Amino acid sequence: MDQSGTGPARPEPARRKAFYASPEKAAPDFVTGVVLFLLSLYVLVTSYRMPHFAGSGWLGSPGLTPGLIALVLLLLSLALMFRARDFRLRLGPLQPRIEGLRAGACFAMIFVYILVTPLIGYVPATFALLFVFQTAYARKLSVRYVLIWSIGLSALLTFILWYVFGEIFFVPLP
Repeated sequence: MDQSGTGPARPEPARRKAFYASPEKAAPDFVTGVVLFLLSLYVLVTSYRMPHFAGSGWLGSPGLTPGLIALVLLLLSLALMFRARDFRLRLGPLQPRIEGLRAGACFAMIFVYILVTPLIGYVPATFALLFVFQTAYARKLSVRYVLIWSIGLSALLTFILWYVFGEIFFVPLP
């Protein structure tokens, strides 16, 4: 019965559950969405301005693939911003969190990869980078994981990347 005693009690309408528990968790997603949106917009415009091969139109442009990837990234960054739209950005002191430290480690590994690739070659550098990523970001680290996933998957992905870019697309690899 309801409070007036005249009928059955109605359940309260289900409230929409907030995606983020706090504004602090939504702010990095929104900022990342803005940065990715601007970056993908730049790549999209730049790829559209690339020269076209004679008579083939935009489909013959070398910017077609980067443009399509930038368009997808543009749409995904918009989705990320809309998902995090209910936040308030706090401008307090910056405290490094585990996510920031991981992102910094990723950039550092990629920077080292860029420096080392001309010295030791594409295949060993790519294998080493993928191995380090697989091992460093493993949920659990065991001998079996290292043998199967870190070494096996890194070797397989290195071979696939070498074959696709070196043998199919004829990209000169260092």
